[in-house]
Amino acid sequence: MPAEANEIVDVCIVGAGMAGLVVAAETAAAGLRTIVVEASDRVGGMLAPVMIGGDAGVGAAGLTVDAGAESFATRTTGVADLIDRWHLPVTVTAPNPAGAWLVAGGDSGIRRAPLPRRSVLGIPADPRAADILALVPPRAERLLPVPAEEPSLYDIVAARLGDDLASAVVDTVCRGVYSRSAHDLTLSVVHPQLWQRFVQTGSLTDAVADLAAGPRPGSAVAGIVGGMWRLPVELAARARAAGATIMLDTPVHRIHGAGGVGDRTRDEALSVDAGSTAIRARTVVIATGRGQALRLLGEHSDGAGAPVELAIALVRSLGLDAHPVGTGALIADAAPIDAKALTHANAKWGWLDEQLERHHHVVRLSARDGVTGRFDEASVATAISVVTGVSVAAEDVRELHVRRWDASSSSSTSLVVAADPRLHLAGAAVAGTGLASVVPHAREVAATLIHALAAPPLASAAS
Repeated sequence: MPAEANEIVDVCIVGAGMAGLVVAAETAAAGLRTIVVEASDRVGGMLAPVMIGGDAGVGAAGLTVDAGAESFATRTTGVADLIDRWHLPVTVTAPNPAGAWLVAGGDSGIRRAPLPRRSVLGIPADPRAADILALVPPRAERLLPVPAEEPSLYDIVAARLGDDLASAVVDTVCRGVYSRSAHDLTLSVVHPQLWQRFVQTGSLTDAVADLAAGPRPGSAVAGIVGGMWRLPVELAARARAAGATIMLDTPVHRIHGAGGVGDRTRDEALSVDAGSTAIRARTVVIATGRGQALRLLGEHSDGAGAPVELAIALVRSLGLDAHPVGTGALIADAAPIDAKALTHANAKWGWLDEQLERHHHVVRLSARDGVTGRFDEASVATAISVVTGVSVAAEDVRELHVRRWDASSSSSTSLVVAADPRLHLAGAAVAGTGLASVVPHAREVAATLIHALAAPPLASAAS
């Protein structure tokens, strides 16, 4: 139950995505009185379910799949550690190691090729390797001094490896993975380790060669059997069991009293206008998307990012049985469709393929940045045909669901909160894109709160 009017909770968390739930579970388990307020009717944020089938292709019962993020990067152990920490009843699974492809277009028509095996962010270790030459003309790296002031990722690649590789490969990867152009990203932000190696060696290709050993591009991820949406559902159950209160359908309108200085910020509670309830809290954690976080901080949106529309289609096609583009494809701007990425979900995840009837497939398409309202059965069929080379008709799309997600958290710059010890930020808007970054950061925020709030709580307003 929410706090009584005269009571003060230790931690009020705005947003029940993964970051908010991680903080809630940790602080509640440490004995802090914790409330989570969430504007929507469910937990999980961009980890969301959708039901498909029920009449054809997946059996009478239907099948729940991911309507948002469907994997997590394995560059950190953050998610695995979280599952172990809370004994979450989920099973981590690896994708098909075949990896993803890249689809480019131009005067010579559509070109399809696997993403270069030895590459990072589409930057090759060997620009004359066969899998690079299938996409762009040969080009040796032009060795230049490391710039004193870091330019955009696009400019670094273009200066050393050419505009064609920067545009057709690197920018395509960035748009598909980060929902941002390489023009708007810096290497030090999106891949600090690669930036450091580049500064040390003075060569992009040498730096990539040092780091590129490992799985094929597109397969350095893992998923959850049954769908990623299960992760926040199970974590929310653990948070509640630890004593946290999670209030759904409760939008936050304003946070009163933030931004003070001196002793007042340490000793006075903040007031959170949540729905029809005013919650008084010793600390507030904003774990929302970037735009909402800026609004609650009293700042104007910086315009970073744009909504991303996602189509989830159940398709019947014999041609797709061969997995013609592996687990999916990133799509260059020159290709004549409005999608920037395709995921052949059941080619990627064995658990999903096992539940589909013969010749049925789940295909996910991400619209190009800022493009909305274009997905219907005909456009989805056309996009699948262009990307895979397999002829798919509108009537082959047996079911279609379209979801729109806020991608503004994938900005190249992080939010900074005002110097108020009672106010904290968590989530992708401050930690960076993906659970590999979000989960460890949220655990750090929780540890900070637990340490800071170890002192006796504030007295109630009635005392």
